[in-house]
Amino acid sequence: MRHGQWTSLLVATGLTLGCGLGGGRESSVAAPPVPASASAAGPDQAPAAAVRPPSRLVYPSDPAVYTRGAAIAPNVPFYTGGPVASVRVEPRLPEGLALDPATGTLSGTPKALAATATYRIIAQNGAGKSEGTLTLTVNDPVPAVAPKVTLDPFVSAGRTGLRASTPDQGAGIVYAWSLTGGTLTAGQGTPAITYTAGASGAVTAAVTVSNTGGQLSGSASAAIVPLPEASLSLPASVRPGQGATASVVTPDGMAIVWTVVNGAASASIASGQGGRQLELAVGNSEGSFQVQVKVQNQAGDSAVASGSVQVKAPS
Repeated sequence: MRHGQWTSLLVATGLTLGCGLGGGRESSVAAPPVPASASAAGPDQAPAAAVRPPSRLVYPSDPAVYTRGAAIAPNVPFYTGGPVASVRVEPRLPEGLALDPATGTLSGTPKALAATATYRIIAQNGAGKSEGTLTLTVNDPVPAVAPKVTLDPFVSAGRTGLRASTPDQGAGIVYAWSLTGGTLTAGQGTPAITYTAGASGAVTAAVTVSNTGGQLSGSASAAIVPLPEASLSLPASVRPGQGATASVVTPDGMAIVWTVVNGAASASIASGQGGRQLELAVGNSEGSFQVQVKVQNQAGDSAVASGSVQVKAPS
């Protein structure tokens, strides 16, 4: 087909299409409708983003262990997702602690003990909510001072009813005693115990005081010394004006005290006071006098022995 023929055909086709669409007038295509949010935003603004619910509620101190009577450092949670409008906790927090309903921050001074428990924390906004947990405990303060044990420095071997004690540290304190070198007989769990000493060596009483906040320990020891014995030896009789000797058999380390009790006859201590052997000067009168010895150990236990001496001239 020649060039002129193509031109005539295109003109004819265009005229036919124009008559079919508008009867010879200009045509137009309507634009699609604009969403209300987009039209409200204006031609230069982007549509507002949808609010998301909060999510992943986490406390940096979890589990949290607090001390009764001590202010806590604020425990501030963090979230992901949308902004938080309100926060609540279930069940009720221990007395003295509070949760900020706007932020979820935990603060305050716990006033009572609380066993370990897990609390539900619910954060929400208009789009929804998120739940998290917080585990916390409220303990007592650690005992104020290490316990001091009062114990006699010396105890007699086998002696019963002996006592060890520590100051009472008040309510909530548990006392746990242990004893070596003897037998604990009563008072476990209290500030004072009674015990029976062993046969030799030393006895050690130790106590641990504890509460929900912690524990401290203390101890004391006592040397075990022999029981005192006093086996007295005296002459049955002596002549007037002569000397006499008394003696006592007793374990080492004892304190010995001699006493002369005069009667019709008399005597006086010449030497040996404090020792195992005593020298006496006897008077000239006939009759009798008495000699007494007291033996005491370092624990304060004592034994006493006594006897009479006759003073008479030879017949």
